[in-house]
Amino acid sequence: MSGHIARNLCHVRCIVVPNSKIKTILDALWWCVATVTTVGHGDIVPVSNIGRIVALFYMFFGITMIAILLSVISNTFYKKRFEKEERQKREEQLNYLKNELLKRLSEIEQKQANV
Repeated sequence: MSGHIARNLCHVRCIVVPNSKIKTILDALWWCVATVTTVGHGDIVPVSNIGRIVALFYMFFGITMIAILLSVISNTFYKKRFEKEERQKREEQLNYLKNELLKRLSEIEQKQANV
């Protein structure tokens, strides 16, 4: 939704600005996508002050979106690794308790056999 607003705002503002390379809606869309994805070829740039303000907003928006995406991906990998380690710890504890129980049970059986 905000992409449509910014694209249209940039298109409307840049049509009336001389020396602007953003002449069509497709030029505005190309600029918007290139800015949000932080590619920023530099082939199309806003020349008006409002266009530059919109560009700053979209640059920070693009960087924020990439940061959020990377944090979600890294958190997912960390969570899977952490869960695997926790599962291994629980299995080790369970095996230890099982062995202790079997050892004590065999001790009880030996005592009863000797009686």
